[in-house]
Amino acid sequence: MKDKDKKEGVNFEEIKRLAEEADNNKSFDLGFEEDLDENIYDIDFTDDQQNPKESHRLFYAIQGILKNHLPKGDSYDELRKVVREEKTIFLTGKKIDNSGRRNADSRQAYISTHLKIALNTLFEWISEGGNSFDLFMKFRALNIERGYFEEDELSDYNQKLKKGLKGNSKDHQ
Repeated sequence: MKDKDKKEGVNFEEIKRLAEEADNNKSFDLGFEEDLDENIYDIDFTDDQQNPKESHRLFYAIQGILKNHLPKGDSYDELRKVVREEKTIFLTGKKIDNSGRRNADSRQAYISTHLKIALNTLFEWISEGGNSFDLFMKFRALNIERGYFEEDELSDYNQKLKKGLKGNSKDHQ
């Protein structure tokens, strides 16, 4: 199944190596969390509505965190790309199709079931001091949990992760 990962452009070992290299000299300060007027950990899923202003604020907060905390430089471009792709798959529930289109806009993701969970995932990642590979795996785990990957799309590595998720009682929904 390693060949399938290479064909899809996802080489976990290379992502992990780049992440470890990039994250050696890095500090985690958000710098804007006091601007949030609500407790991001207290999410109400029963009344999710579209709110363009709130969606905009949350989406660009997520983008800002990624910009500030993912490694910089041309040598880490591929690493940033795959982490952002996992985040976008989570927000939209869709992967890029054969024509190169996603046919969804992550800026319009549901607030409590996607945008707040993505932001919470970033807060957890930062508070844990995780590296970029950890963030990639957090979003991959959410995508697997939500069923955004078909069984035949998952590599052996992801199959092990999925089995671990089934035994985990922690629910992000």
